[in-house]
Amino acid sequence: MQSAGKESTIRSLLGLKKYVIRYRYAILASFILVLLTNALMLVSPKILQMVFDELEQVLDDADRTLSSGRLVFFALLIFGVALLAGVLRFLQRRTIQNVARQMEYHLRADFFIHLQKLSAAYYDNVRTGDLMTRATSDLNAIRMVLSSAVMYTADATVFFGFAVVLMLRIDASLTLVALLPYPILAIFIRHLGKRLHVHYEGIQEAFSMLNTKVQENLSGVRVVKAYTLEQSEVAHFRELNEEFVGRNHRQIRLMSFFFPLFRFLPGIGIVVLLWMGGLHVIQEKITIGEFVAFNAYLMMLVRPMITLGFIVNTFERGAASMGRMNAILNEKPEIYDGENVKWNIKSIEGEIEFRNLHFAYPDGPPVLKNINLKVARGSTLAIVGGTGSGKSTLVTLISRIRQAERGTVFIDGVDIQDIPLNVLRSNIGVVEQEPFLFSDYLRNNIAYGVEASNEEEIREAAHTADLLAQIEEFPEGLETLLGERGATISGGQRQRSALARAILIKPKILILDDAFANVDTQTEDTILSRLAALMKDRTTILISHRISTVKNADQVIVLNEGSIVETGTHEQLLARNGIYAGIYETQLLQEELEEL
Repeated sequence: MQSAGKESTIRSLLGLKKYVIRYRYAILASFILVLLTNALMLVSPKILQMVFDELEQVLDDADRTLSSGRLVFFALLIFGVALLAGVLRFLQRRTIQNVARQMEYHLRADFFIHLQKLSAAYYDNVRTGDLMTRATSDLNAIRMVLSSAVMYTADATVFFGFAVVLMLRIDASLTLVALLPYPILAIFIRHLGKRLHVHYEGIQEAFSMLNTKVQENLSGVRVVKAYTLEQSEVAHFRELNEEFVGRNHRQIRLMSFFFPLFRFLPGIGIVVLLWMGGLHVIQEKITIGEFVAFNAYLMMLVRPMITLGFIVNTFERGAASMGRMNAILNEKPEIYDGENVKWNIKSIEGEIEFRNLHFAYPDGPPVLKNINLKVARGSTLAIVGGTGSGKSTLVTLISRIRQAERGTVFIDGVDIQDIPLNVLRSNIGVVEQEPFLFSDYLRNNIAYGVEASNEEEIREAAHTADLLAQIEEFPEGLETLLGERGATISGGQRQRSALARAILIKPKILILDDAFANVDTQTEDTILSRLAALMKDRTTILISHRISTVKNADQVIVLNEGSIVETGTHEQLLARNGIYAGIYETQLLQEELEEL
């Protein structure tokens, strides 16, 4: 069971292999500096041995003397060695810390790039707070492994090896006895590593829950305040906070038990040295100088043993964090450019066709059933239906936000899975009922997705979306800085900003998914009249609950429980006196009641 924990640590950290290979020369240079630094540090006890041996000879031989100049020479030699070792250690730390920061940079970049590649469906089942914890706290723990833990491990290993060799050369039997506690220490370290790995996984999970709670409360603060649930949310946060602190307390208790052992067990070796080493001096097996040097080496071994606790602690924390990162990095995108992609396709014309389309979400009932539909290039399709009828799902299949089965969705007669994703999506403009705006200037939100746009184009798109007049009333105009998700402007303004964004990219297919839900009918009529010229050259899909929005469409379909139950123009559907006509009559009645 203990080895399983270690194997898990090693397996988790193997994810860093490619970053280590990228900076292998810098890492090699740092290890060379480690060797040189430790070699110099081990020179000082040897100099002390020489000093004490000369003093012993002076005491034994009255004719011999040790001049003050000789002592100054030894002192300066020790000082020079210490100074040079300090310079090398500075270079060693700077090199490994720089490498660690560079590796952290690439890992963070790769993590973000990978998140961009994952399909939209993936984010339906993950918490934003959890992803943020992995991108911050977990990455910091991994960086500590790459910098401090690696450096201290190399330092301790090299120093221990060099010191033991020198100690064996002085007195092999004394060395073996003095090092007897260290195998016991190794057993404790193995046990500690396994326990720490489990503890840190739990700590990071608890921290993710805590971050998620904060993130959701900040994003949903209006809902919390509207329902006066501040105290309830505070109580829930306190519970999560206490759980996080409690897990940390358990880890602290574990480390508090083990850390004294890292001092106590090496201390036993020093006690043995004083007794047995003293006897060896009396028996003249070793000189006083050798005894002093041996004692210095053994005392110096205490430092790497103390740092060993830090090393194990850092490695296990980093391994637990790397395991959590690997869980994301190993996720495969559900939607990607397959082997059959036709890379020669550089654009699309906009003809859309659904052939015997069936679609269901994972582990869910069918959402769309036997959809057969053709939308001519440059025409306007309107989709009407009740909540949950499959309207929004149908249009997400066009841009492959959701993946339909091969052979069911075509654009320009080509299966959409054969069209490069970048080409497909860059030619589709989508405006949703709840559009997303970034915490950025209004100008940048409208121009999002366009590599280069001038002032005139942005203002023209805003004018088409009936937003320009309101923008000119803002003190900063297009330079207005929006709050998170565009919270500093109204819902209607957010929708029209998103519409202007979709217009600006000049898409071949324009999808308006209930894009006028937050504007009044008069504003809607204005926008639709301005869109008319744009829609002539583009395939447009309108999803709306308002008949007034869709009545001028070239084709109208009615969805009910995932199936197309009615198809035709506005006049044809009214003449059938079916579901569409019923919705129309209900809306007319509502308008009459509102006028009373």
